[in-house]
Amino acid sequence: MIQKGLAIGMLVTLTAFQSPSAQAASPKAKAPAQKPAGKSAPRPKLSLQAKKLIFAKDFLGFRVFVRKAYGQKMSHSEWFEIKNLISQNSDRVGYDLISFWNARNSSGKNEIDLQLEKADTLMLAGKYEEAFAEAQTVAKKLKGMLRSRPDARIILPYVFHTMGRALYGAKRFDESMEVYQWINTAYPHIRQVLFEKMWAAFKAGRVDIALGAIASQRSGYFSTYLPTESYLIQSYLFKRLCREDDLNQVNAEMRAYEEKLSKGTIKDWVGKDITTALLWSLSQQKPKPTDLNAIVPPADRLNEQKEIVEALSRVYEKQKPVILSDLKTILAYAHLAKVSDTSAVLKPVESLKSRDDLLKMDLEVWPADSSEEWLDEIGKHVLIGESLCNKEK
Repeated sequence: MIQKGLAIGMLVTLTAFQSPSAQAASPKAKAPAQKPAGKSAPRPKLSLQAKKLIFAKDFLGFRVFVRKAYGQKMSHSEWFEIKNLISQNSDRVGYDLISFWNARNSSGKNEIDLQLEKADTLMLAGKYEEAFAEAQTVAKKLKGMLRSRPDARIILPYVFHTMGRALYGAKRFDESMEVYQWINTAYPHIRQVLFEKMWAAFKAGRVDIALGAIASQRSGYFSTYLPTESYLIQSYLFKRLCREDDLNQVNAEMRAYEEKLSKGTIKDWVGKDITTALLWSLSQQKPKPTDLNAIVPPADRLNEQKEIVEALSRVYEKQKPVILSDLKTILAYAHLAKVSDTSAVLKPVESLKSRDDLLKMDLEVWPADSSEEWLDEIGKHVLIGESLCNKEK
C-alpha cells in the first residue's frame, strides 16, 4: 500500500571526466620548453567548474558534469562543496543526484546518517515505535542545526516522512496525519506524502481530510491522473456518503485515464510527482546561448537527455500494465451495488465539518477547482460537504 522506495532506479553510465580541450597556442619563433616527463598541467578545480555552471544557470550541464566528476580524484572539501551545490539546486538539477553523489563518499557517514539508516532498518523489521523514536531524535538534532548546517533544512522533510510512515505502521493514524502536515511543498516526494496522508486519514475515519488529501493530489503542479489507490479511496468514501454524482465523476476520470494510458503516452505519467516531472523537463530542454559548452559539450548534453528519456520509459513501461490492471479492478468495485461491512476500518459518517466550523479554525475557504492556485496551498485541502445518505432523492 505504501511503497518504501522513493527514488526512480536509473541506470547510470559513468564516464571519465575530461577537461575542456586547450586552445591551440599561437605560432611562436621559439618552441616552448618541454614539461618534465610524468607531469601534466593541473586540471581545473572540479568544485569551481561546478559553481560556474550553477552561476550560469546551466542546470543540465551541471547534471552531466556531476555524473562525469563522480569517477575523478578529488579532495573531501571538493566533494563536500559539490554536495552542497547539489542539495541547494536539487529542484533544478534532479533530486536523484543527492543519493548518487552521497554514494561516492559512503565511508564518511556522520551520526545523523547512521541514525537514519537505523530507523530504516527498524521500519523494515516492523519495529515502528522504535523507528519513530530514532527518527524523532534525528529531527530534534536537525532543528537545532538549521543555522549551522546548510543541508539540515533539506534533510528534515525526509526525516518527517520517515516519522509519518512509522506512526502509520504503529497504527497511530491521527499522529501520522499531523506529521505529514509538517512536510512542506518543496519536498520532492510531496505527492507521495499526500497519498500516504490520505491513507492515514482514511484509517482514522477522517473523511474530510482523506478526500482533501486527494484534492491536493489533483493540483495543477502534478499529472492530471492520480495514483490508482486514490481512486479506490474516493470510490469507497463517496459510496459511504451516498454521493452518486461524485462517484460517477471518479468513474469517468478512471475511464479517461485507462483510455489515455492504453495509447502508450508517457507525458501524463511523468507528471505523477515532482521528481519525474523535473527529469522529463530536463530531457526536453533546448540549448541556450548561456550554456557553458566549454565545460560540458553539446554531445554530452544530448546523450544525458537520451538516457533520462530511456530510463523514464523503462519505468513507465513496467508500471503501465500494473496501473491498467488496477484501474480495471477499481472500476469493477465501483460498480458494486453494495459493499461489505467496514465499520472496523472506517467510523460511521454522520457529518462533516461545515464551512463555518472551518472558518473558526482560521482556515481560508477556496473552491477546489479555482483557476488560481498557490504551491503552498497543496496539502491544506479538506472536503466541505455532507453525507447524502439520509437525504430525500
